Amino acid sequence: MSAGLVIGIDPGKTGAVVALDREGQPIEWMAADHPDEGYTVKGKGPREYVPQVMALWLAQRHPLRLVVIERQQAMPMEGRTSVLTTGYGFGLWVGMCAGLGLPYRIVPPQTWMRAVLGSRPAKGQKKARSIIEASAQVPGLPLTWGRKTKPHDGLADAALIATYGLQLLAGGAR
Repeated sequence: MSAGLVIGIDPGKTGAVVALDREGQPIEWMAADHPDEGYTVKGKGPREYVPQVMALWLAQRHPLRLVVIERQQAMPMEGRTSVLTTGYGFGLWVGMCAGLGLPYRIVPPQTWMRAVLGSRPAKGQKKARSIIEASAQVPGLPLTWGRKTKPHDGLADAALIATYGLQLLAGGAR
């Protein structure tokens, strides 16, 4: 595999993006809700995406080999607003990758979890398992910062999605 970054994206409002080098070391990251470097902001209403920040972050990552974006889908019993918000964030990331001419791949959560975690976590254990596995596979990635004590599960997922991207480029994943 030639040199270059692989980016993993968990596109939610509390998701994250992580850039790994070809050895799997974190180069840069951005959590949606990070107070200084996030791509969502909290105003008087709910969190809002900041597309300019998202696009600028992607455009400045060089040399880039692959962007892997977790596929989002509506869940049963979710409200219409929630479904629209989920689709909006996902669409922003896909549209930015396409518009910037970046190589990208959309992957369902079950696919990257099976490849990186070995099996799909039981219901209710996904976040905890992702945090444990991300800490082990990408130990240089800070899952907490500032006064935060609870690890950021979106950042853990993004790191594991990027790890899946490395496996794709090495030919070890589908």
